[in-house]
Amino acid sequence: MADASGLSGLLLAGGGSVRMGRDKTAGDFLFEGEPLAARVARLLSEACEEVLVASGDGARMTWLGLPQVADEVPDRGPLGGLVAGISRVRRPLVAAVASDMPFASPALLRLLASLADGFDAVLPVSERGLEPLHAVYARSARSGLRRALGEGRLAIRDAVGGLRVRLVEPPEWREADPSGRFAWNANAPGDLAGVPAPRVATPFEERPGPD
Repeated sequence: MADASGLSGLLLAGGGSVRMGRDKTAGDFLFEGEPLAARVARLLSEACEEVLVASGDGARMTWLGLPQVADEVPDRGPLGGLVAGISRVRRPLVAAVASDMPFASPALLRLLASLADGFDAVLPVSERGLEPLHAVYARSARSGLRRALGEGRLAIRDAVGGLRVRLVEPPEWREADPSGRFAWNANAPGDLAGVPAPRVATPFEERPGPD
């Protein structure tokens, strides 16, 4: 079982915030009174020994006070930031989280890291499907992700197709995050008014039926 203390954190913050209409990674974009990007970085730091920011150009988020890394290939979305970050971190495992996920779960990231032995990536599965922007990657994932980047397969869900991936389904990850809010992200202005309430599983939920 992998040691979760060997985690680096990577804040994926190079997006264009097109649907929101303003820069979600700016210091004045607040969520519950705290800059959204700073909130996610803080949550990452609860699980990780270091936190880097994949900020696109490697310079625009100085206000956050964390080391930044520039995309190896500009304007390639989260995959470009993920490849750049994996190339720079000091630890064997990388907890990568999008900067617009205000309920990122340190406990879940530690759980994913504990399952990483023998895999290039450990991805939770929510009701929406794979959650590659709240996941743990090993440094061994770098070559496969870089290959996908070079081939123009920019969706991380596609890029992980050639990796050794450990999927973590809800019955397994709910022990770390019963609410499942880790997967929620703020995309459009209306999302901020519709923050999901915590959801706690009942004692009988997710149990298998009788044989």
